[in-house]
Amino acid sequence: MADSSQRPIPIPMEDPIMHTDEHPFCAFDPFDDCPCHEDPTLIGEVNQQVTDGLLTPDEATSIVTGRQF
Repeated sequence: MADSSQRPIPIPMEDPIMHTDEHPFCAFDPFDDCPCHEDPTLIGEVNQQVTDGLLTPDEATSIVTGRQF
């Protein structure tokens, strides 16, 4: 029988937000307030890739919104 004075230890089961040079945008989470999805410098870099023909506008949108890795 467990002692009633013992309390369970909460362990958060969340993945860390990942930002790398290759993937500067983290996966979008509506409950997360990570500023990477609104960073004008990062968005400008993705926009330049669209201008250079390396990405389509749809691909760029998916990357900025964190729905494509």
